[in-house]
Amino acid sequence: MGNTNNTNEQDTEFALCTVPENERKSYFSLTIVWTGFVFVITSMMAGGGLSAGLDFKGILLAVVLGNVFLSIIAVAVSYIASKTGLTFALLTKYSFGEKGSRVASMFVPVVNIGWYTIQAATYGHFIAQAFNWSGTAELFCMAVSAVIMGIFSMKGYKAISILGYIAIPAIVFLSLATSIRAVGMVGADGIWNHVPTDSISIGSGITIVIGTWILSTATCIADIMRYAKSAKSAIAATLTGLLGGNIFMILCGTLTSIAVGDSDLTNVLLSMGLLIPCLILMTTNIFTTNASNLYSTSLNLSNAFKMDRKKIIIVILIISAGATLCRPYQISFLFTFLNLLGTIVPPLPGIILADYFIIHHGSYARLEGVKFHNFNIIPWIAWVLSLVLVFTLPFGLPSLNGLILGAVIYTVLMKITKKQVIKED
Repeated sequence: MGNTNNTNEQDTEFALCTVPENERKSYFSLTIVWTGFVFVITSMMAGGGLSAGLDFKGILLAVVLGNVFLSIIAVAVSYIASKTGLTFALLTKYSFGEKGSRVASMFVPVVNIGWYTIQAATYGHFIAQAFNWSGTAELFCMAVSAVIMGIFSMKGYKAISILGYIAIPAIVFLSLATSIRAVGMVGADGIWNHVPTDSISIGSGITIVIGTWILSTATCIADIMRYAKSAKSAIAATLTGLLGGNIFMILCGTLTSIAVGDSDLTNVLLSMGLLIPCLILMTTNIFTTNASNLYSTSLNLSNAFKMDRKKIIIVILIISAGATLCRPYQISFLFTFLNLLGTIVPPLPGIILADYFIIHHGSYARLEGVKFHNFNIIPWIAWVLSLVLVFTLPFGLPSLNGLILGAVIYTVLMKITKKQVIKED
C-alpha cells in the first residue's frame, strides 16, 4: 500500500490511479473542458468540405445522424469513466490485460499526435497567410504553433479548464458572427438552395462527420469525464458538447464555405475581411482543443511507458513540430484522415462497451484492488475480424458495422473461451 500512496502523491493528474471523490468536478466544469475540446477548427473545415459534395439538406442530415451516433458512444464511455474514475488507458486493462493495455494505449496517442499536428499546422498556415508569409516563414509558424500549444496541457486539467472559460465565449461569438455574415452575403435562399460542385453520398458524409470525433468520443472523453461527480453530470456535459458544440461548429464551417464558394477554411475566413476577429477565433478554437488533445495523449503514453507525463509531452512536441513541416493542413488530407478514422476506430469502443456492460455486467472491480493477466489476445482478434468484415460487407454504414461487429465478436469469443483478464486470488 505504501508504494501505491507514493505513486498517487506524485501523480497529480491521476494518470495511473482512480480519481478520488474530493477531486471530482461539476457539470459546468466538465462542460467547459469538453466543449472547449469540441470547439475545433477541423470540425469547421469538415463542414466546409461537406459543402463541396452535398446540398444543404444533405449536410444537415449527415451532421445530425453522425452526431447522434457519436453521442451514443460518448455517453456510454462517459458513464463508464464517471463510475470508475479511470482514464481510457486504465480502462483497457480490464479487456486487454496489463501489458496488452500498454499496446492498446499506444493507438490513441499515435492518432492524437496526428490530430494535434494537423491542427497546429492549420493554425500556423493561417498565421502565415494572414501576414503574407510563405516558404520558410510558414514552416516556422507551424512548428512554433505546435510547441506553444503544449504549454497548457503541461499544466494539466486546471489550466485547460481556465483556457476554456476564456476561449468558449469568444469562439461562440465569433463563429456566430462569421455565420451571420455568410448568410448576409448569399441570403437564406442561397444557403438552402446550395448546389455542390462535386457529389458524395450521404453515407460518406455521415462517415466524415463521425470521423471528426470518433476517436475522442471513444477514448479521450474518458480522460475528462472520469472527473465527474456523477454519471448524470458526465452524460449531460457530453451531450452539450456534441449535440450543441460539434453540430454548431460543422454548420458554421458549412455556411461560411457556401457563402464564399471555397472549402478551404483559411481562405474563407481571410476573404471575409475579418482578420483580427478570425485570428482570435482560430487562436481560441485550436488552442483549447489541442491542449485537451495533448493532455489525453500524455495520459495514455504515461500508462504505456510508466513515464512522467511532462517528459512525454516534451517528446511529443518535438515530434509534432517536425511533422508540421509536411504541411498536413490540406482539406484532401483531412478528409482521407477522417474517412480512415471513421472506419478503423469504431470496433474499439464496441469492445470496451461490451466488456463493461456484458462481460463484467456493468461494474468493474476497483483498479487498486485487483491484478491483471499480462495479455488478452481476444480483443485484438475481434478488432481485426471486425475490420475485415467492415471492408468486405457491401451494405450498411462502416462506422456502425464496426461498432456492432467489435462488440459481438468480442463477446462471443470471451464467452466461448471463458477467458479471465483479472487474476483470481
